[in-house]
Amino acid sequence: MTRGKATVRRASNETSIFVDLDLGGKGRFAGSLGDPLLTHLLETFVRYAGIDLRVEAKGDETHHVAEDVAHTVGRALRKALPAAGVARFGEALVPMDEALVQVAVDLVDRPYYRSDLPASSMAEHILRSLVSEARLTFHEVTLRPGEDHHVLEATFKGFGLALARALEPSTRGFSLKGKVAWEESP
Repeated sequence: MTRGKATVRRASNETSIFVDLDLGGKGRFAGSLGDPLLTHLLETFVRYAGIDLRVEAKGDETHHVAEDVAHTVGRALRKALPAAGVARFGEALVPMDEALVQVAVDLVDRPYYRSDLPASSMAEHILRSLVSEARLTFHEVTLRPGEDHHVLEATFKGFGLALARALEPSTRGFSLKGKVAWEESP
């Protein structure tokens, strides 16, 4: 796997977040989002992606902490992603008991998010925030719905597996466009 690391801090009146991410890790997670389910889902994603992630977070309420952690992890992921030399696309089909979920990602730097998860779900909000900040193209299809926890866990496992596959070394061209150069004013 291509090695990339990033450390990102985010501070506001609501939260203080520190994230340390290593794409060349071993699937280790340290930290908490303040919500056991959301922490479990993020830890699941990290384990299946094979990346290391350390999160230090505090804030005024669980929703703000979880949301800001997702944005900060997404920003760290964007900073750590290689510009070339990886497969770029990844997909995974994950069964979890009665649920069956398919996830596909593209590391192309064009953020797009599409999911069958309920938009009112906090887990969906966290996933959308992370993916958008990372500037990934992300698709999740729930092929066989089931118990909500199983669908969520299969989705986060699928995201991790798809990301791991997209980060596999490849000598194929990353894009027909070549490297896109941006020029930004301060």
